[in-house]
Amino acid sequence: MTEPTDASGDDLSLAELLPWVEFGCWMALALAPILYYVNGPSVSSDQAVVRTGLVIVSALGAALLRFVNWRRGRAERDIDHH
Repeated sequence: MTEPTDASGDDLSLAELLPWVEFGCWMALALAPILYYVNGPSVSSDQAVVRTGLVIVSALGAALLRFVNWRRGRAERDIDHH
């Protein structure tokens, strides 16, 4: 039987995670045209819906997370100045 370990120093906070999720959204959005070129046009309506959905979700996620990260950074700077 294994003993539970105290991993409190290894926790990943939301402030550390959000920029990486934003980066992932931007990369998915940037790679979409390349993957479209490599894979060719959609062969079914299902494939077109999934491709379009992924681009839309990536774009919305990237824009939303850019705004959230900007607001969080601005709030942290305001706290530091006061």
